[in-house]
Amino acid sequence: MKIRLKLDRLWLDVERESMKKLLQKYKTWEAQTLERVRQTKDLHTLREFFYELGERWEWDQVTGEWLSEGEPLDAVSFVLRLPGLDPKKERYVIYAVMAYSKGFTDQFDHLGDKERIVIERDLETGKMVAWSTTGHGAVDIFPTDLSDFADLDEIVRACHLTAQPGDHALRLCLPIEKERHWTLYQRLWTIASGTTSFTWRHIDMVGPDDIENGLGFKFYRYAKAVIELERAWQRLTAGTVERARELLLDRVPPHIEEKNKRFLRQVEGLLHILWFRPPIKQLIPAQALYKETRNEPTPTKVQEELLPYLGELVFSLNDVIEKTKYLKWKSVVERKGYAESSIFDNLGISGLAREALVVALDDILKEHTLAYVAYPERATMIGKAMRILFGLFVLPVRLVSAFRAVVATSVRGLLERFVPREERGSDNGKAEMNDMVEPAD
Repeated sequence: MKIRLKLDRLWLDVERESMKKLLQKYKTWEAQTLERVRQTKDLHTLREFFYELGERWEWDQVTGEWLSEGEPLDAVSFVLRLPGLDPKKERYVIYAVMAYSKGFTDQFDHLGDKERIVIERDLETGKMVAWSTTGHGAVDIFPTDLSDFADLDEIVRACHLTAQPGDHALRLCLPIEKERHWTLYQRLWTIASGTTSFTWRHIDMVGPDDIENGLGFKFYRYAKAVIELERAWQRLTAGTVERARELLLDRVPPHIEEKNKRFLRQVEGLLHILWFRPPIKQLIPAQALYKETRNEPTPTKVQEELLPYLGELVFSLNDVIEKTKYLKWKSVVERKGYAESSIFDNLGISGLAREALVVALDDILKEHTLAYVAYPERATMIGKAMRILFGLFVLPVRLVSAFRAVVATSVRGLLERFVPREERGSDNGKAEMNDMVEPAD
């Protein structure tokens, strides 16, 4: 499966120059790191050194190689399937992982973009809508109607992605022939995305079935466990009036009621962690509450009812974390075997991009919360405020930038036409990039 990616030539110009500088910096960092590893005399010292490198060192190492050896703005895409908050809906998250070095610092803390588009599908009607990433993780305020498309495969074939690496933005753009869906808002975004100087690439996309069944990354099961636990907790919490009536009738002893309240508050606290902390930081508190509930000598009916949900959560969360660790280990220790895995048989992506795919999955578990990945309506108040802020201001700013780019191009054209070359200076009239191509279709 492939999808078209539209890139403003400006980013390619900047990236090409940045990669030249990056190569030396990355090689220096790599040499210093290996030298410190060689100098370690015991496992304790080695472990402390890896703690100093931080949790993102694998991402730094893989994307560093990718940026040093790959093409400018090389990219790979994959799709996660998740349940909807409504039982009658499901969601797809299109991630684009891009080798991008602008913003590279001596701390080696910004190598690669991971941006996403959220698509929701009604399982009964088949209607679909999409939220693109406006900037810095904030998605659109208003979704894009995708009613004319039958499924995800048709969307991938007909639409294209537009990336703005420096702004951490990724947009799903509809084909021009879908005229009735081209609102003024969509037309303005098309202008803001760049229309005078761009290039097209066909990037490989790993579909949701390959992610779940091929790689064994069962993110859907984990997200479903979180949502079902919350539904069960809401149902039990909503029954407090009935339990109060039973308490008055002496059907529920006071100490049992107090025990239930304390347990439901613990589950509420866990749900907050599940929505607003990355999955890698959820396992310990989830396991702790599950073990405490399972080992309760005299559990209440409320505890007995929620125990299976907690068990499913712990199992699915542990499974997705351990599977990612295994894939990352295999991509490093058994690089050849991993690169020749059957999941990549029909994908023409480079070996470095294949490694980056797995490390990106691991990085999502370390950095992205469940609310961030696919459920923007569940964001914190700060997240919702950022969504409104970017929704209101990013588009006007990009329109101004696009207008300035058009004016600058026109001025250069006039200068080249009417002003002699010797009077223009040596910096004008640079040669066009070799990899520029005309837009397809």
